[in-house]
Amino acid sequence: MKSFLGYAVQQPQILTPNDGYHYFFGYYDLPATDLQGRHLCHRVSFMDRLPEPEDVAELGWVKDGVFTPFATTTAWNFQQGALLQFHGQKNDTVLYNSVQNGRFCTVTQDLATGEKRYTDRAAAAVSEDGKWGLGINFGRIFAFRPGYGYAGFVDENADVKAPGDDGVFLIDMESGSSRLLVSYAELASLSGFDPAKKILVNHINFSPDCDHYVMLLRDFPLPDQKGWSTTLVLGDTKGNCQAVLTNTMVSHYRWVNEQDLVAYCCIDGRHSMYLIHMKTGAYEELHTPYFCRKGIADIHCNAVHNGKYIIGDGYPVEGYRYMIAYNRETGASKTLFGAATVIPPVIDIRCDLHARFSADGKWITYDTTENGKRQMAAISTDVLQF
Repeated sequence: MKSFLGYAVQQPQILTPNDGYHYFFGYYDLPATDLQGRHLCHRVSFMDRLPEPEDVAELGWVKDGVFTPFATTTAWNFQQGALLQFHGQKNDTVLYNSVQNGRFCTVTQDLATGEKRYTDRAAAAVSEDGKWGLGINFGRIFAFRPGYGYAGFVDENADVKAPGDDGVFLIDMESGSSRLLVSYAELASLSGFDPAKKILVNHINFSPDCDHYVMLLRDFPLPDQKGWSTTLVLGDTKGNCQAVLTNTMVSHYRWVNEQDLVAYCCIDGRHSMYLIHMKTGAYEELHTPYFCRKGIADIHCNAVHNGKYIIGDGYPVEGYRYMIAYNRETGASKTLFGAATVIPPVIDIRCDLHARFSADGKWITYDTTENGKRQMAAISTDVLQF
């Protein structure tokens, strides 16, 4: 029998305290644990509505069933939290978004000394080496999808379809200063969207080489439309950008290595899971029948460091969210477990499992509401031996 954070784990086990609060980590593509066995998390007092500007989330870690707080923030949401994460290369260092002196920012905090550094704007992504951040307009995101933006963040270009003074900002995480890297006006020219559409960046991530990044460029639906379109864009820290997939459906994704992205998207009219070589645009469809079943598709995909397994959860089927795994070497798929869904699957407050691997690669942790509250749980990666 194995143990993780002080728990014996054969089946999924709850990691967070039963103290009347709600606990969650957030997105599947952020480093949530360290080699000391600490799991970062948010602690909040409610679970069934959107955060308002003054709602506070406590930030801390859990270990051996105990929550240890180290900060608070009002810059958070239920999908991605405060983008709380461990620094990719510095022990005892975390990053998270916050509000200081009336401005949204990113904090780099040394957990041992309590020392904090602040940036002049909030980062949506930080490179693994901790040198660079990518800032986007969380107010624009809030207007598009409140579950991914921050309440209280004002978009000064709310009425401008593709402003020239907003877009993706490059943040020097050491000095805290930022500059506009590529504007919405520039991105509009490669988007393939109708020029009448208002655009935004909804999700952005650095590649492992820390010099390139990928973003989901999206258009706001017109009043008579139900959904949006997405252009998958590859950029670099020098300001160069290229469209890899144009004006289509692109949803969740994850870097597999420095060149390749796994993504659930639509290519040539077919919705499926694809491995995409970002610099050339070459792609390979992954034969993942479990991932692409009706009702469960659109997987929050994650991959182990060697790229052998892809795991993730889709959307509820008959009241359960299923954790699914795919072996890239053999093509085999497996359902690992199902977690009951208690919160209604409303897009802005829903609780996806958002499966992520622990720092040592031995555990899968996830968020859940199966017991009527927001909690975190873990299962051993031994379940991936297939």
